[in-house]
Amino acid sequence: MATGKAFEGNPDAGNPHVRIDGEKVASAAMPRRGSRLCKKSLIVVAVGIAGLTWGGAPDAPASPAKLPDIGFALYMTTSATNAPEKVVSSPQMKSRTVEEKDGRTCIVWRGHPLCGGGFTVTAALTPTPEKDGWSYEFSYAGNESGLGVRFVEFPVITVPRTDKTEIFYPMKCGQVRRPKWKNAKPGAKVAMADASGMHFMAALNGTNDSWYVDQRGDARLRPNWAIARKSKDPKAVTLIFRHAPQLTEANRAAGALPFGGTIRTFRGDWFAAAEIYRRWAWEQPWAKAAFARPQREMRNIAIWFWNRGSEEDAALPVERFAELTGLPVALDWYWWHKVPYDVGYPFFWPPREGAEKFAAAVRRLVAKGIFVQPYTNGMCWDQKDPTWETEGTFDSIVEKNGTKRGRQFNVYIPSALSMMCGSAPHFHARMRELMKNLRGAGLPGAYMDLVGGCAVRDCWCPDHPHAPGGGTVITDGYRQLFRDIKADNPGFCISTEDTPEAYLDIVDSAINLWQNGERFGMPARPEAETVPAFMAVYHGAMAVYGSYAVIDGIPPWDSTWPDRDRWPEEKPWEELYPDQYALEFARGVAMGMQPMVHQLRMSHFDDPRYAGNFKFTVDTAKFYYANRDFLYDGTMCAPGRLACARQPVELFCRGIYTKPKNVRVVRHPAHPAILHSVWRAKDGRVAAVLCNWTRKEQAYDLATPDIAAAGVLPARSWRIVVK
Repeated sequence: MATGKAFEGNPDAGNPHVRIDGEKVASAAMPRRGSRLCKKSLIVVAVGIAGLTWGGAPDAPASPAKLPDIGFALYMTTSATNAPEKVVSSPQMKSRTVEEKDGRTCIVWRGHPLCGGGFTVTAALTPTPEKDGWSYEFSYAGNESGLGVRFVEFPVITVPRTDKTEIFYPMKCGQVRRPKWKNAKPGAKVAMADASGMHFMAALNGTNDSWYVDQRGDARLRPNWAIARKSKDPKAVTLIFRHAPQLTEANRAAGALPFGGTIRTFRGDWFAAAEIYRRWAWEQPWAKAAFARPQREMRNIAIWFWNRGSEEDAALPVERFAELTGLPVALDWYWWHKVPYDVGYPFFWPPREGAEKFAAAVRRLVAKGIFVQPYTNGMCWDQKDPTWETEGTFDSIVEKNGTKRGRQFNVYIPSALSMMCGSAPHFHARMRELMKNLRGAGLPGAYMDLVGGCAVRDCWCPDHPHAPGGGTVITDGYRQLFRDIKADNPGFCISTEDTPEAYLDIVDSAINLWQNGERFGMPARPEAETVPAFMAVYHGAMAVYGSYAVIDGIPPWDSTWPDRDRWPEEKPWEELYPDQYALEFARGVAMGMQPMVHQLRMSHFDDPRYAGNFKFTVDTAKFYYANRDFLYDGTMCAPGRLACARQPVELFCRGIYTKPKNVRVVRHPAHPAILHSVWRAKDGRVAAVLCNWTRKEQAYDLATPDIAAAGVLPARSWRIVVK
């Protein structure tokens, strides 16, 4: 589960200008690169939102494109469970010809020992108007093997690389990986994104031509994976999209990718690649619908609190924060439900403290302007629940190996949860009933876990009313469930996990935690970094929030878990890792996400040990709320280059299911001291947003294609420079 379960099994508010030493200074008056102010103690680095090595240039013209080495692979099988797969790939075909017709280049492969002499595979490539690449289509015909197609790998393009080539791939909100090319074996997978992200990837070659490839049309609704492999050619890398169709009689002998895409060259970094995708995505109906819908309820949130437990533990601290600051806030309420966390799903109702007390707390919070949504799991059924045999087992996804795979999320209470198919009448009815109960308790919305990150899959159940394999059946089913919930409960808001392009037009918000990727096993920079590609493409289309930052460093504990598994000792984590909270908390905000704190407690308000972290929390919430015209409504611009100091920081990687022996400490030896991003408001103004997360003042010097700024940021502070 993306909601924090990798280790669980997973201020000058109101001022559109900057202030230096109390004096208001417009952006035009800021010192520029090379000034005396900014030469002091600066290390020049190309950085971005989370200290990323960004070039920051927008998409620039590349050399005239030459067709790359392009191929395909088809994974052939039957619908029977455990049936073996046989791979048919372009190198195995008997012949390959290149044909020019009607302005298109058609690569045609003919003949294969398994599929027959009349088997043909065609890649049709049409030059883009700019002559920087091609749009593509893919089809096959004459398959005499009797086997269907489980996976289509196309395009498979092999493009130039160097030992410094980086791979952008659409894992969650986006990641950049810098493979250790010399250590990887030919054919080794160096990056892979699951099926839930966006549909573009790139090989980034610095100042040389970079390569971009995407999938378009309704590809967002289908199981697709993005893969990069080290090529046998030591100066090349292979980029692959893998698509999972349904196995039907209609596409057995002949078939085609039900969508096209583009292949092109460009000059720039991952942001430039995101701009290419953005120019197309904004013209699509799902993006237009998402941008056009009312955003008032989500837009007005200054900060989220991811709190767990009873009313006393979860609700009262949020209520006090709202009263103290006067800000509109949101509560993402976990562990309100009858069953223990990650056990007994989907039977959340009634609330653990009783329906009357729960509803009274909800109505009190809502009356004070606090947005409240409770946790639910939107896909899982507990295989130990008595209803599993009569309902859950019928609705469950069946894997290709024939199993109704269950996964134990809760490490303290053995119980396997199985994911439900899009064709899941019993499960969907249970969830609709639950949502009506929640609405009846006065809740304005609910969080439905897993759907955004997992409901783009395949299912092989022979008893379901769909063909086996991939296609859109699971996504279509969950989109319909969301529609039904909203129809049952007018005005109800739905939230889910990750950054779900497939549900962009139908969900209102999503939690993204991958800016805190160290907690989920991501290596320390520079091998891999999370980048805000989703925000670069879709910022403002839906609310995105999230953070695993805990003010005191102590994750919450569910009272229903066995006491023997509690940590025997808690240390002063805020002293041992004094910069972790500020860095984890600020990263998402600098990306344009709404601020979030994990487990606000009453002790955080008054205990002097937490005063610094608490003040930074308040300052950040005020800053974000005052600058929503950029940080909620704005379009991300190229981040450019920032000069600032670097400093070491250690992150204590602990989740709610982490046992003491399993804790990791990730050390960044030289993390940039300033986080930043650049935004264009709807009225055309451009702003640079900067954050000093360290405990001492830091100088900076920023140069971007849209804005430049320099100055000194006080410790633990934010600044916006507006042009």
